[in-house]
Amino acid sequence: MKRSLMVLSVVTMMLAGVASAAVQQGQTEVDAMFSYQKLKPEDGGDITSWSFMGGLGYFFTDNIRVGASGMYSNADYESFMSATELTRWGIGANVKYHFMPTNQLVPYVGGQILWESWDLTQGVTFVGVDPDTGDVLGEETVEESGDTDGFSFGPVAGVRYELNEKVDLFAEFQYNWYTGDISDDLADDSFAIFAGLIYQFN
Repeated sequence: MKRSLMVLSVVTMMLAGVASAAVQQGQTEVDAMFSYQKLKPEDGGDITSWSFMGGLGYFFTDNIRVGASGMYSNADYESFMSATELTRWGIGANVKYHFMPTNQLVPYVGGQILWESWDLTQGVTFVGVDPDTGDVLGEETVEESGDTDGFSFGPVAGVRYELNEKVDLFAEFQYNWYTGDISDDLADDSFAIFAGLIYQFN
C-alpha cells in the first residue's frame, strides 16, 4: 500500500511539473514551420509545392499571443511541353488565443494577415515537325513572367505539445482569402497544413 502511494505521488509530481505552464504571460518565443505537397492533376503532370513560415510572438496574457511572421513559398507545375513556377513571399501579423495554457497539449485559434508578393513564370516548348517525314526539326521554349501583390487574411487553428520547458512541437491549419491583384489575376483563396517547432526564451 505504501509503495502504491509513493508511486502515485511521484507520478502526480511529474505531471504537475510538466503542466506548470506550457504558455504564460510575458513569454517570448520564435517559431518555424514547414509545409510540403506533391500532387498529380487529372490532366497529367506533377505539382510540387512547399512553404516555410517563421515568426516572433509575445504573450500579453496567459491565453493571448500577438506575433509577426514572414513566409516564403515555391510551387512547380510540370506537364508535357510546359512548365510553371510560382514564387511567393510575404510579411504580416497574427493573433492567437490559447485554451488550457497550463496543459502539456494546448489547442489554439486565431487569425492572420499578410502582405504578399507573387512571381509567376510560365514556359511553353514548341516543337517543329517535318510534315512529310514526321521528323523533329527543332524545339524552342518561350517563357513569360510577371509579378503581382496583395493582402491575404484568414483564420488559423492548431495545437502545440510541450516537449520540454523551452521547446514545443506544433501543427497548424491556415485558410486564406486574397485581395488586390492576386485575387484579380491568380487566386481567390487557399489552405495549408503546417508542422514545426517553437522555442521559448522565458
